[in-house]
Amino acid sequence: MTNYRDVIGAFVDNEPVGADELAEALAAPDGREHLIDLLVLRGLVSDGLPDGLKPGGAIGRGQPAVGRRAKSTFWLPVAAAALVAVGMGTGFIAGRVLDHRAPAPAPVVADQPPAVTPSAPAPTHVIHMEKGVDWNERSGGN
Repeated sequence: MTNYRDVIGAFVDNEPVGADELAEALAAPDGREHLIDLLVLRGLVSDGLPDGLKPGGAIGRGQPAVGRRAKSTFWLPVAAAALVAVGMGTGFIAGRVLDHRAPAPAPVVADQPPAVTPSAPAPTHVIHMEKGVDWNERSGGN
């Protein structure tokens, strides 16, 4: 990187820059003005962005979004695994405890004949239906 604008742009973008190159680029008055312009431009652009999209790094105004995201994504699988382990352990213990219950009583078979069941009552109204008059029987989905 020989152009001072490239060196300062790489520094602002948090890319690796040699200390000698950066010192040489900032020694020129135009280099210092370019650094100030880039910082102001970055500040203006990032003011309208949500926190997760703001640029981070050496000159950013907050922590990079990747660092905050990595912590939350690490704990999510750990918490899920812990919940699964607790659920499986609870189910295993409940199954072992409930397995020692007394068996259900066997059904009792009566030696007596079944009681006489009552017959159906006499109809109060009889409906007579004739095929073709009261209904039409169809088959085959017609």
